[in-house]
Amino acid sequence: MRKILPIIMLAVLSGCASIPKDAPPYRPAPIANDNSGTLYIYRVGAYPILRTPSILVDSNKIIDPPEKAYTWIYLSPGNHNVTVDWAWDAGWPDLSFEIPIEAGKEHFLKITGSFENLGLKYRAGSEALYMEKSIAEKELKECCRYITPANKQSQLDR
Repeated sequence: MRKILPIIMLAVLSGCASIPKDAPPYRPAPIANDNSGTLYIYRVGAYPILRTPSILVDSNKIIDPPEKAYTWIYLSPGNHNVTVDWAWDAGWPDLSFEIPIEAGKEHFLKITGSFENLGLKYRAGSEALYMEKSIAEKELKECCRYITPANKQSQLDR
């Protein structure tokens, strides 16, 4: 029973989130103009794999990324508040932090996490990592498919 309980817990925590079959693979966004920077948000290894957190920037919902999904948005230069909001029943910790955006630059934010089985309990971890472009693009090319952000206008305002 001790070995079955964590499996049951993961099954309960798992929803049905997936990337559409026609979602395109990674491709760089059009270059932002001098008045904005590009923020890529992607998710790799963020447990529970079949659940989606909501990613908000400055309190605006950007994406509920399934595992191995990415999107990008243009943002004005300066600090922006980012929130990774997991559903209360997922049991994963939320995150809230600031990210600096520079005009004319590309910025890469990886949403990831951890899961540790402790017998009758588990330990959940949630992380957001600012990645170097070369590392992020390698991961994005290997894993991820594009999802349109919730606010499509954020890609048009340049």
